[in-house]
Amino acid sequence: MTEKSTSNSPLNLVGTVLGAAGGWIFSEYCGLSIWIPGAACILFLVLFAKTSLKPKYFAGAIATTSAHVAWFLIASILYNLWLAVGLDIVFLGIGVVWLWTRPGFGSALYLGIVQFLSTVFGAIVFYGAPFGSTEHRALTAHLIFRILSLICLGVGYRHLKKNPPNQAPLPTPVSVTPAAGAPVAPDTGAAEL
Repeated sequence: MTEKSTSNSPLNLVGTVLGAAGGWIFSEYCGLSIWIPGAACILFLVLFAKTSLKPKYFAGAIATTSAHVAWFLIASILYNLWLAVGLDIVFLGIGVVWLWTRPGFGSALYLGIVQFLSTVFGAIVFYGAPFGSTEHRALTAHLIFRILSLICLGVGYRHLKKNPPNQAPLPTPVSVTPAAGAPVAPDTGAAEL
């Protein structure tokens, strides 16, 4: 029985070429706005792959969002943009820490809502920015990273639902009987209250 190899499929070749062309165009348009978070994202993914720091779930969403936060921090330090991106740093930072330490529906929903609302706001500003301007290029990169984070959240949540964490069984109640000769308190009916 022979298995058909999909790696030589014409569709894979077309997808590879289109992906490479799209990435090159995106990189050319956004410039440094994509290189900083892109490099940070790769560093987080390598860190997760090579160390024990890898989150059990949502590694993609955590890496993507952490890279975005790193980008905000670098931009704020270099260009004093704290007022513009301070809330992003705080809300996304809370989301990453919560998702990493307590992966589940609540933490994924929180980060998803923050990313979704920021995407909507960013899209509104994006459509008002002149094409080709520095603002338009930076917003393009922001929107791509936010959309990637939302996709990674969905994939991570699906993985979590398919492979839930092992939960410890509930403890079984133990009845305590007094030792022989020990005084027993009279029943006052307090247990019925």
